[in-house]
Amino acid sequence: MNTLAKRIHNITPDPLRITFTDGTTVDLRMQSTEFFQEAFQGEGVSVADNETYRIITEGEDDETVVAGKETEDGWEIVGAVVDVTPIDA
Repeated sequence: MNTLAKRIHNITPDPLRITFTDGTTVDLRMQSTEFFQEAFQGEGVSVADNETYRIITEGEDDETVVAGKETEDGWEIVGAVVDVTPIDA
């Protein structure tokens, strides 16, 4: 089971900060998270602007966590997740 995906699942429903490989971050309130055996899928909204994000694991062994943002044209990949932390209340 992917460690970052498990951390997202365990922090939910509290808000969390996701850090991408380029160092950018987004603060999310997750609306749903679930595992399908080893694969993970979650959906949440940005605390700052209410944009919808979808987070999934990918790769042969679900070793990578990737986030996408909903746009008018569908989903746009934001990047690979390298860190997940809870946001202090």
